[in-house]
Amino acid sequence: MFDIGFAELALIFVIGLVVLGPERLPQVARTLGLWMGRARATFNHLRNELEREALTQDMRERMEKQMREMGLDEDSIRQAKDSLSKPDTAGEHSILPEKPDSTKQDAKRDTSSHD
Repeated sequence: MFDIGFAELALIFVIGLVVLGPERLPQVARTLGLWMGRARATFNHLRNELEREALTQDMRERMEKQMREMGLDEDSIRQAKDSLSKPDTAGEHSILPEKPDSTKQDAKRDTSSHD
C-alpha cells in the first residue's frame, strides 16, 4: 500500500523509539495500528458500497431497457401491481359462479321443521 521497505520501517522504529521512549512506543504503535485498521475497514466498506451501487445502477438500466422494449412504463406497472394487491377486489372478478350459502339454507330448514 505505502511501499515501505525494511530499511524505512527500521528507521521509523528507531525515530519513534528516540522520540516517544520505550514506555510509550508500544501504546502508540497499538493505537496507530487500530487507526489504520479502522481506516482500512472504512475504505473497504466504502469500496463495497460503491461496487454495489454500480451493480444496482447497471441492473436498473437493464430493467428499464427491457421495459422500454416491451412497451411498458412505470405507471402501467404500478397500476397492475395496485390492482393485484387490493384484497377487496380480488374476489369480485371471479370466473366461477357463486355457490349458495348452504349453512344459511340448512339453518332455515332446521327452524321451519321445528315449528
